[in-house]
Amino acid sequence: MGTWSVATLRRVGAVLATAGPADPGAAAPLVTLGEDVDAGMALADRIADPRIASDVRRAALAVGRRVAVWRAAAAACAPRAASGPDRGPDTAGTSEPTTAATVRLLDTLERFEAAPTAAAATRVHGAMTALDAMAEPGAADVARTVGDHYLAPNVRVAVHQAFMERLLPETTVRSGPMREFVLGRPVRGTQQVEQSTGVRFVPDPDEIRLELLVDGAVSSRTVTESGPVALHSRANARFTIRKPLTISADGLAFGLAVGTASNRSRLADVRTDFDSLPIMGSLMRSIARNQHDEHYAEATREVNTKIVNRACREVDAATEPTFRALAERVRARGWEPLVRLGLEPTAVALETTADTATARVRLAGSGQLAAHTPRPRAPADALLSVQLHESSVNNACDRFGFAGRRLTVAELVRTVCERLNVPPRLPDDLPAEVQVAFAAEEPLRIECQDGLVHVRMTLDAIESNRRAWYDIVVQVAYRPVLSGPQVLLEREGPVRLSGAGQQGRMEIALRTIFGKLFAKERPVPLLPADLVGDRRLADVRAVQAVSTDGWLALALARPVQAAATPAGPAPGPPAAPGRRVTRR
Repeated sequence: MGTWSVATLRRVGAVLATAGPADPGAAAPLVTLGEDVDAGMALADRIADPRIASDVRRAALAVGRRVAVWRAAAAACAPRAASGPDRGPDTAGTSEPTTAATVRLLDTLERFEAAPTAAAATRVHGAMTALDAMAEPGAADVARTVGDHYLAPNVRVAVHQAFMERLLPETTVRSGPMREFVLGRPVRGTQQVEQSTGVRFVPDPDEIRLELLVDGAVSSRTVTESGPVALHSRANARFTIRKPLTISADGLAFGLAVGTASNRSRLADVRTDFDSLPIMGSLMRSIARNQHDEHYAEATREVNTKIVNRACREVDAATEPTFRALAERVRARGWEPLVRLGLEPTAVALETTADTATARVRLAGSGQLAAHTPRPRAPADALLSVQLHESSVNNACDRFGFAGRRLTVAELVRTVCERLNVPPRLPDDLPAEVQVAFAAEEPLRIECQDGLVHVRMTLDAIESNRRAWYDIVVQVAYRPVLSGPQVLLEREGPVRLSGAGQQGRMEIALRTIFGKLFAKERPVPLLPADLVGDRRLADVRAVQAVSTDGWLALALARPVQAAATPAGPAPGPPAAPGRRVTRR
């Protein structure tokens, strides 16, 4: 690892020693530095210690995004041949405005890398926009490359097939009378239908595609009447219905349900109006049995078709309203509040594999950036995993409109809840008489680093019962912890106060206020209560709660000891989980 680090630093120095993106001599060291990125990723894969491997991978990706941008900048600023009435075809020329705009963008990027504040992101976005608007060849490529690496998706959700199946309707059994016509003859009797629902993921690189699978078994006892003859039968049928469902950038779409069925029936008894006549009754029963056998295949095909058609109609009628209502609930409670905040939610990538559906979403409005660091890896056995980059939360905080505003604590909570379209929940012990005046710049920021979620509030003033404090910076850290099926943010250490208005004084009243606002005995749950409380997920537990490199990662899985094991010696205790490494 040391050899790779020293060599990479030397090559970075060689790039920095050039005269900038317009220097033709920058091409060779950039190529060499790009090779170090692949070497670093390969090295990380060979390192046994996950913490060291994560550090190497993070460093390699940091070099990688710079190499990509620097190469695009070098291509945009390289001298170009020009031809015209006054210039020969070999005359070299370059665009000074493009070079200046490119250098300005590179400078703002490095400042953002050093301190990823909202103001720094706005400057990067402005420099990108200015460069993208230029008509010079290569200018738009630089802006696009920066967008690829600094406007990457900042929310990722992956759902395993097994998790989705747990939330589907449970097996149902219903019994009742039946009346039908088969081969034009009336059939009546009783039936029992047992039905279960599953799901199959359909691999697709650009959409979330799945098929709802409805498996059913029908057992029946029937009587078919034809003139003086009544045929008593017992039958067992099975059917499978597939209902396609697709989630794409255009929304939710359904396909028509299709299916197959198989049916086996047994003639249990034949009764005729002539049964009291010994010879005639026997003859009529024999004729009826022969006719039954002769038309058995045709009747079976018709019965199978009727079973499939009826089941398809029922599945179409039951699933489409349910999923449309679910989609509307997600839109109203999740998507629309983000749109109203101006975060411009965009599904950057949707993908389906044989067992997992993944959505990668970007939340960033005008003048904002998104993720640019490698996200933590989800556990291999995760049923549900969520990775949230701090930029998604900070972008939302910027849109709350707190900057320069004066609010009571109750108004603060209500404003956040209203903007997110969730019912306000006001703890009884909140200091209702307190008013806070937020600073004009970055009043509220979140950072996910070193295993903690750091919250920073910058206040111009805070007032309580004729007492006022000015220029206060409040910092509090939360540690994500596993708690059964839930992940909680528990306060780590005391609330720290700083700023010009604090000046190192021990303000007991001020600390009491923030002690109530960020109460240690009031952890913050991260997963919805109706999800973790669902009895169908009773054996599912939170197995990952990681805060690192700008990301907060959560995952649910079924514990190893809860899985079915073959008969034999009792398994030993599970190995202690190692720290998760990260990837882009």
